[in-house]
Amino acid sequence: MSQFFTLPQLTASFTSARPQTEVLLVAGGRAPAAAWLQKTSFARDVWCADSGIDACRRAATVPVHLVGDGDSASSEGWQWGMQLGIPVDRFSPKKDLTDTQLALQKISETYQSATVILTGVWGGRFDHAFSNIFSLTGARQLGLYGCAADEKEILLLLNGPDAVAIETAIRPSAISLLPLSSECHGVSIHGVYWPLEEVVLKNSLPYAISNELTPTGKNFQVTVQSGCLGIYLHWD
Repeated sequence: MSQFFTLPQLTASFTSARPQTEVLLVAGGRAPAAAWLQKTSFARDVWCADSGIDACRRAATVPVHLVGDGDSASSEGWQWGMQLGIPVDRFSPKKDLTDTQLALQKISETYQSATVILTGVWGGRFDHAFSNIFSLTGARQLGLYGCAADEKEILLLLNGPDAVAIETAIRPSAISLLPLSSECHGVSIHGVYWPLEEVVLKNSLPYAISNELTPTGKNFQVTVQSGCLGIYLHWD
């Protein structure tokens, strides 16, 4: 188990340990920049959910597994995935679960416990982003610790009781705390322009948004005693 988690824009150090196995799951939303995908995929198993295969093909990033119904991937991308000789789990488009949900289930079955970086989740339709984010929070029940990320946006998930210290390599334009459960208790944030100390955040009134690092700082810390808290960072 590991307490450290690194992405191109930041390093996060959690109080509680995370699985050392790290999986990058490329979904079909806004594709990450090729350079970001290449850097983030280093030393991580890459999985694709349907049209995520197109982002991998453009970035010359070879996945280890492809899951989906093939209805949104390009024919060239899907054929490239097939030619790689990697395992492919293909489903009928007439199904209840989304491709991303199926991929998360398959990842859980393969690794039992893993840290999952879900990319290709931002942009496009709100209902897709909503489903992907809450599927990622629910994947904790499958033994998966998740975050959603690309070069513009990162959402780290913190399930209480836990704390994280974040060191940014690139200064974000905004930092927000998003209660993803109905309530998050004992929420604190330090190292920002508007600190909080032991507050209750409710998803009926998510006010702790658009915070900033202190003028000369690059680090900040977040604590939550109970509930599922999203730590969102944005880069222009």
